[in-house]
Amino acid sequence: MEHYGPETYGENYADVYDDWYGEGGRVAITQVGTPDEVADGITALSDGGPVLELGVGTGRLALPLAGRGLEVTGLDASPAMLERLRAKPGADRLTLVEGDMAAPLPEMADGSFAVVLVGFNTFFNLTTADAQASCVAAVARLLRPGGRFVVEAFVPAPEAHDGVSVRTIDVDRVLLDVAAIDPDTQVIAGQRIEITQAGNRLFPYLLRYATPEQFDALAAGVGLSLEYRWADWSGTPFDDEESDSHVSVWQRTA
Repeated sequence: MEHYGPETYGENYADVYDDWYGEGGRVAITQVGTPDEVADGITALSDGGPVLELGVGTGRLALPLAGRGLEVTGLDASPAMLERLRAKPGADRLTLVEGDMAAPLPEMADGSFAVVLVGFNTFFNLTTADAQASCVAAVARLLRPGGRFVVEAFVPAPEAHDGVSVRTIDVDRVLLDVAAIDPDTQVIAGQRIEITQAGNRLFPYLLRYATPEQFDALAAGVGLSLEYRWADWSGTPFDDEESDSHVSVWQRTA
């Protein structure tokens, strides 16, 4: 998808993100866990230490985390997303950084965080294998010894995403997904299309999916070992054959 960059998703979705994906939103974001369930889980995993959320967006997870009394830093490539977040109550408790999560993040000191979190498939917004590897290497550097890298993501089922699908039909609105998948590169190029009486609007997205096993290989390559893998934030056991999502936790062992 030509001209698609790290900030493209956020710049296009910022003004609708909360309406679509927030509490009571019109697009179901995940069955893996509510923001409060995620915040409870991360609070336990962090042992009260500082947390970095990559792809913080409009603060769906970061604000509940800060509400638990945690020191939270949020990074996002989209100025529009960060502007939305800064306008919300409680945002003053967050440290917000504009940047690409694939970059080495030199402004953050080594060993700064007890947990680095990437929620709701956000890791897949890194659209190349090299960018994903760079991100995981940066995470390993930023974690303190014993710190944890936590990812919430779907389990790839490429055939389920290809083609045209109907997301929502309302009296005054239709929301469609159109997606094309390259199984060799593991890239999904798509458009979410909103059709209303006022006109049509396109919301592009570009994802590179990874399997749980590929995540494990990336983590192991930078000294992170798998500690937990659940199907959701309630701790449901992960099933290689049946689970369509995973919450994975890798720990820095040295």
